[in-house]
Amino acid sequence: MNQLSTVIGVILGAALSYVVGMLNERTRWRREQGARWDASLLQAYSDYGQAIKECVLAYRRLAVQQGLIDDPTPMEPSNDALAEAALAELRRAATTEPLRLLADPATAAAVRALNDTVWHLEWIARGRLTGEAAAWGQAFSAYRAARRTFYEKARASLRVPGEVIPERASWPPSWRTGG
Repeated sequence: MNQLSTVIGVILGAALSYVVGMLNERTRWRREQGARWDASLLQAYSDYGQAIKECVLAYRRLAVQQGLIDDPTPMEPSNDALAEAALAELRRAATTEPLRLLADPATAAAVRALNDTVWHLEWIARGRLTGEAAAWGQAFSAYRAARRTFYEKARASLRVPGEVIPERASWPPSWRTGG
């Protein structure tokens, strides 16, 4: 009987050791997978944010030529300038695709809304919509709000603590306007 209890104890010990090891390995694997996906998602968010910024910069410079805004770096609406804006748009479109795969639904909705505001700016800057300074200003404000929402959702999906750093309340800065 004593030998039987020893054998049962060894079998139970081995089984428990196996189960605990398996659970630890599964937990480690999930943690590593989560870190890998978070790194991929962070890169996708970063690439998309930069692509959006490039688009908006190109459209701002085109809008200067239409007299919609005052900016020290206008872009002549030449074939080269329009091609540069088109390349920025292609990059934005390409960086959107990984987000369709990786982003949670709330962030994906924020990406869609941000894309819409950037397209609105593009249409005004290219003269596809009747533009005036007030229309540009409203569209630019909508873009800034949508970008802030995107960053808030992206940070939440990555579990980044704190809030999005607020932007300058107005543009141009007071040192440029003398105010």
